[in-house]
Order: sequence, then structure tokens, then C-alpha cells
Amino acid sequence: MFYKELKGDALEAYNKMVQVLRAKAVKELNLPETEIVVRPIRPEDIGHANPTWTWIGTTANAWADILPNKTISDNRYVGISGAYNAEGAGELDQIKITRKGSVSRYWDMRPLRWQSGRKTAIYYCDDPITIDQNTTITVSAYCTAASSLVEFAFIGAVAEKKGLLISP
Repeated sequence: MFYKELKGDALEAYNKMVQVLRAKAVKELNLPETEIVVRPIRPEDIGHANPTWTWIGTTANAWADILPNKTISDNRYVGISGAYNAEGAGELDQIKITRKGSVSRYWDMRPLRWQSGRKTAIYYCDDPITIDQNTTITVSAYCTAASSLVEFAFIGAVAEKKGLLISP
């Protein structure tokens, strides 16, 4: 289920996701918690070639792998806890995330379609997905029109060794 605000069940799910990411990073990287940083997700964290949430190559009324067979980088733990969806009405219908060759999340995006007068295009889920380092994922989309998705992005967090990307 998706929520318009990060509170209640959505906030609890997000906090639990961050705890899991941090714990895995501490354990698997064999580092103290002070050496782990948690930051917002970027497109490159899930294997996007460039730093924009632009998805090219959707197909009308069929599944399209918009991010096929990408491997999460070494020393990086990714969590997806929601989506930004301001695509026009009728385009993005479903999102499917396959992790390690098995469908791990199947999200119906129709209730999140952008509508005139809507105050937000950001939605938080109560079933976030975590993806470990060196894990292969595929993101697939089912759209009602063939085009590129330029107003869809994932919301989430990444846990990694301090200094890998940022050193607060």
C-alpha cells in the first residue's frame, strides 16, 4: 500500500528498512557503525547509466525492462521505499522489481497517477525492498503508451562505507 505522507505505517517501514541496510553494511563490511553513512538513493545506485531518473523504451500495453540486469555496486546496500510519479494519466500502470531472478515487488501505480489539483506526486510504501551489494536487479514497467518515463523516480536510501560517495 502507498501513502501520501511519511508517517505512520510508511514511516515505520522506512525506519525498519534503514535499520536493515545499516545492519547489513556493518556486518558484511566489518566496519563500526560510525563508518557507515545512510543517504538518499540516486539513479546510479541501482545501475542507471546517468544521474537522471529518465526511463527510456517503454512499450504500449506490454512489459518492458526499463532497467535490465543491473548489479548493485560492491559495498552498497540499497532500499526503495516509495516513488515519485508525476507521469501523465494513462501511461505508467505497473512496476515490477526482480531481485536475484525472482520478482520481489509488484506495485500497481495506477492509484498514483498524476491528477490536476493533486498536492503531491511522492508516495511511500509499507513494503520497501532492500537490495544487497553485488545483487542483480531488473526493473520492468507496464505502460499504456509507448514513450519514455521522465516523471517517475524511486524514493529510498543507501547505506555504504563513509567516504565512498560522501563523507559527512
